[in-house]
Order: sequence, then C-alpha cells, then structure tokens
Amino acid sequence: MRPPKDDEEKIKAKIAILQGRSKPLKDVIADILGEEPEQALVDAVENNILLAQEQGESVDLSAILKSIQSMSEKWA
Repeated sequence: MRPPKDDEEKIKAKIAILQGRSKPLKDVIADILGEEPEQALVDAVENNILLAQEQGESVDLSAILKSIQSMSEKWA
C-alpha cells in the first residue's frame, strides 16, 4: 500500500472508492488473518497506516500485522 504517485492516480483511487470497489480495513485484515479482528487491532493498523502516509512511506500490511501480533504475544 502506498500513497498515489500523482494526481491522475489519486483521481482513479477516488473513483474506485465511489464505485464501491474498496473494502473496509477490518475486512482486509480479516481476509489476511482468516478471522474477524478485534477493533483494537484494526485501530492499531490504521494508526500505522496514517503514520506511514505522513512520512511518505509505503505500507506492508502483512508486516504491520505480524509486528502488532508479535508485540501482543510478548505482552500476554
């Protein structure tokens, strides 16, 4: 996942969203994990995505999930 590289790509993304071709983050996470995620996990992933966007970095959703799950296991 990465921010749009130019205005044309940004417009295409907005059109796709308006046409209903997007999925809620919770559904994407559920697809990756194979189970319904807790809201706290969805919030943590969303915060990581927003931070990456602010820093102009691309996002590896699977890596973010693995990192959060690893921390959760250490704290459990």
